[in-house]
Amino acid sequence: MILDMLPILSGASQELHFDFSFVPEKDGLLVSVYEDVDFTDPIVVTGYVKNMAGYMILHADVKVKYDTMCARCAEPVSSVLEITFEKDIASSGDVSSDNDDYIIIEDKKLDVLPSVEEQIMLEMPSKTLCKEDCKGLCYKCGKNLNEGECSCEKHEVDPRLAVLKTLLK
Repeated sequence: MILDMLPILSGASQELHFDFSFVPEKDGLLVSVYEDVDFTDPIVVTGYVKNMAGYMILHADVKVKYDTMCARCAEPVSSVLEITFEKDIASSGDVSSDNDDYIIIEDKKLDVLPSVEEQIMLEMPSKTLCKEDCKGLCYKCGKNLNEGECSCEKHEVDPRLAVLKTLLK
């Protein structure tokens, strides 16, 4: 989403509101980083750019609905991630383009999408669970332990240490 910053830069307006949604591209950054995540609905972004006497700030609220697999039991999980963030804005001549602290205005335009994608990647959980106390799968038979206990032997002696058991006799 590219915003025309001319109203703020010319002083005609002190605040510029935006509202858009987007679907992550199949070959885009979000899909390549989160291959096991299915972004079910478009990502919704609302916010504003505010000019406070030459100091500009971007404020955005992001809502991401996604489906993935539970990290412990591999059951499907639907989840919602809501993010609120602010980022400083600078003109291209004011700071270096390598500075990650600012979003750079280029040709009186501001591209909001890279900052939104970056924030999603920072906030996205590294693993998603179906429930907080998910018991996972049995490491021997693969049964989902949330559905009940399996019949596998729970205590197994390490064969390398079985010789030590003869010392107790």
